[in-house]
Amino acid sequence: MTPIGKLTLAVLGLRWFGLNGLLWGMLLGHIFIDRSLVKTFIKNRLNELDDNIRLLLPYKLYCVYNRIHDNGFGKIWGALLGSITYGWNGLIVFVIFGHILFDNYQDSFGRDLRYGLEDFWNRHLGKLTGGIIGFSLHQQFLIFLGIIIGFIIDEYRLQGRFRRLFKTNFWAKLNIIKLALHSKKAKDVSFIQAMAGLSAKIAKADGAVSENEIAVFKKIFRTDKNPQIARIFNQAKQTVDGYEQYAKQLKTLSQNNLDMKESIIENLFKIAVADGKIDSAELKIFDTVADIIDIPQGNYTLIKNRFTAPPQTQQISDDYEILGIFYGASTKEIKKRWIELTNTYHPDKIQAAGGSETEIEAATQKMADINGAYERIMKQRKGY
Repeated sequence: MTPIGKLTLAVLGLRWFGLNGLLWGMLLGHIFIDRSLVKTFIKNRLNELDDNIRLLLPYKLYCVYNRIHDNGFGKIWGALLGSITYGWNGLIVFVIFGHILFDNYQDSFGRDLRYGLEDFWNRHLGKLTGGIIGFSLHQQFLIFLGIIIGFIIDEYRLQGRFRRLFKTNFWAKLNIIKLALHSKKAKDVSFIQAMAGLSAKIAKADGAVSENEIAVFKKIFRTDKNPQIARIFNQAKQTVDGYEQYAKQLKTLSQNNLDMKESIIENLFKIAVADGKIDSAELKIFDTVADIIDIPQGNYTLIKNRFTAPPQTQQISDDYEILGIFYGASTKEIKKRWIELTNTYHPDKIQAAGGSETEIEAATQKMADINGAYERIMKQRKGY
């Protein structure tokens, strides 16, 4: 769903306002939808609708809905957008486009296209804005001038706020992390290496790196497939000193990608909480890292509360136990767990498998407990 705003407004703009409409649609969609709370609002409303549908459907229709849900959003989006803008021809073309871009998760092409498009707009927003304004005014000179001004704005925006305008050392910009941004593979490697170093520093902050923290790190980053990452972790865990450098590297790599910044903080919390607690020394590092990578305070507080604030009532605490998941889990992980339990314990499935009346009755009660726990947890999280 990453570039949904810019693509939707671009197609609508192209249909009714031509090339100008396409360019302005992309720009406005990126700024006011994809980089704002509007996209979050849309995702939340779709998740609520999805929850209600799952609760109401009988098991056979639930299975059909599962298949549509897992591989249908892009085609539905394409069908609606294509039919509204270009009729039957548009419907066919955009169903195919929606499938490739959003639904074909097994193929890296669609994923790379989505995140590549988002990254391109985040890195070149100033240049694109200046160029689009010049193009709309039908002046070649203004296009050139807009791109130049946009280049300067992007340069200082990506380097870390305009207040550093006269404090930035020219040679400091020419670092290996910045150069790595020109290669996706190099960027991915640099990101994982920086995460490995920072994870080790945080794990060491409470005095000792526990086996559980190491196990969680290995699970997240699959170090069995990359021995170099394991070596970086082992070297960095010797001392807490120097964690700020890893955080600065992650800021350079994440740039304006809010999803990546949230993922950084969330994965670090998962490692820190693996030994059963997060102490004040670790929290101090987290606060500093959040400030360095420039994640919005509200987003950081929401993630922090999930891992540091226990459930407010015994009922909510019991609900997490019913689902068999830690209260620091993300909403996405909780929903995934709920769907897994539904697929396992749905009474219609037990009945279709030839279960006895006692087994069906037990499954019915189990599903009532699971659904009740999930609904209460979701209502509690809406209050964050």
